[in-house]
Amino acid sequence: MKKTILGLMLAVAAFSFAGCGPCEEDVLTKLGDTVATIGKSGVAKDQILVERKANRAAKCAEQKAGEMKKKMGF
Repeated sequence: MKKTILGLMLAVAAFSFAGCGPCEEDVLTKLGDTVATIGKSGVAKDQILVERKANRAAKCAEQKAGEMKKKMGF
């Protein structure tokens, strides 16, 4: 049982570090959204989802800006 749980945790960790960034929707992002909205409904649920998506978009924009600065030599 312990080996199965450890294997599952390692698989999830490997999947999360496989190059997925804030710009991509992946299984772990969707899982996090689902956990964050447990017990919520209607407007509260929508508000949480919009806020999380906006935060991811901001992180993505910052990451892209950093990459552009590196390419331009700043």
